[in-house]
Amino acid sequence: MIKRENEIAETYRWFVGRRAILESVLRRFAKRSRVAVDDGCGTGRNMQLLSNYSDCVIGFDFSRVAVSLAASQGRRVACADCKVMPLAVASAELLSALDVLEHLDDDMRGLREFHRVLKSSGLPLLTVPAYRFLGSEHDEALSHRRRYVASRLHVKLTCSGFRVLKRSYAVFFAFFPIVVYRLFRGLFLKDPLAPKASHVILPAALNNLLAALLKIEAWMMEAINLPLDTSIIVLAQKVPPAS
Repeated sequence: MIKRENEIAETYRWFVGRRAILESVLRRFAKRSRVAVDDGCGTGRNMQLLSNYSDCVIGFDFSRVAVSLAASQGRRVACADCKVMPLAVASAELLSALDVLEHLDDDMRGLREFHRVLKSSGLPLLTVPAYRFLGSEHDEALSHRRRYVASRLHVKLTCSGFRVLKRSYAVFFAFFPIVVYRLFRGLFLKDPLAPKASHVILPAALNNLLAALLKIEAWMMEAINLPLDTSIIVLAQKVPPAS
């Protein structure tokens, strides 16, 4: 799975579009930082995006295969559990956790670790899958524990000591096609012992069209928050201690 995602990371519409959406949020809120952390960095592709906003980008992932692939590309990475990162208190100004929280048995513990690692006024950038009813064998294959609604994630961040600066659903243009596809897939019997991720490879022209729509969505999100979608993106800020 990890090797396959690494192979398609540069062209697959979801990855291309998500990077455009992340860039639109960072461009609006992030300032140049000294240290950024990509928690759950996978093969390290998104670390390049963070490097546009930070002098030093460090990546952590529990998968040794992913870390090995990232290291082979010259990334500064280590194998570590995102709930216990080998970093000092208040050591980073920017932290990304992209599709990470849904994998944790205790997502609040993960948020507390992000709070520990970030400096005062530091920024966590998060993405998570949206809506329980969109759950499928794709979630099972990726070991997702849950899906979210934006308001609930907002509350969890507030309770963990963060102030939400930007909260939006994302991948809006794909919402209804994905709903139809998941319903269609649900008509067929699946192998419960071998669930499969749904990276559907489309003809290049159609894939590029959908990626272009996501880039338009990224432009829209600079001005508005989208009301529903298959994913949620949140950028928050660690609340400084009361003086």
